[in-house]
Amino acid sequence: MGRQYWTPKRLKIREWFGRHAKSLGELYEGALGILFSEGPVPGRVRFVSHAVREIRNRLADVIAGPKGGRLDYVSRMDTLVEEWKRAGLPTDGSVPRGVKAEDRLPTSGDVPMPVRLYRQVASLVADHVRTREKPYEAGQRLFEAIDPNNKRAQEFLRPRIQHWLEITGWFVSRVHDSGQTDDEAGAEELQGKFEIFEGVLLALVVGFFETLEEIDEILEEANS
Repeated sequence: MGRQYWTPKRLKIREWFGRHAKSLGELYEGALGILFSEGPVPGRVRFVSHAVREIRNRLADVIAGPKGGRLDYVSRMDTLVEEWKRAGLPTDGSVPRGVKAEDRLPTSGDVPMPVRLYRQVASLVADHVRTREKPYEAGQRLFEAIDPNNKRAQEFLRPRIQHWLEITGWFVSRVHDSGQTDDEAGAEELQGKFEIFEGVLLALVVGFFETLEEIDEILEEANS
């Protein structure tokens, strides 16, 4: 099939990614390469699903701007571990000395913790909550950002956000290996589902109100 899959619509999507999110563009092109390869690529359902999930998760940040930044867990945990050690607490999951002469934590009572260490743990928890965004919240940011008025009634946006999550949710549910082969995971549906995803993606990045009717038609088709 060569590169005949580069239709005018797909070229528009690639052009938009090239201007606004090159890393996501690579994922998009890679997914197409897998879908339209001359022979079936083993693991294609999971590979393409990974690409769709990453595009969905990052699209709101690209269009609406990042929300609260990203949490550097590795660095924060490294700092926390050092403070944990300085407090004399074990890093192997065992009980601190003097708490109880057993190999497991007591079922009641408290384990003492220095105030400084507690504050570091509390700060990490707070930042996790702040930067953790649920899929619906990300979808809401996305749809609000592509609305020129930027303020629409939730009744107007809610069904479109929900349908977008349902379309991409098919891929998200297939990202991780579950012991199923491609055929068992829905390989026959893969191309059709991806084309529905592309249709909504194109409508989103080209302009919300210019293609609102097209978005609704695609969403209705996907959920029929």
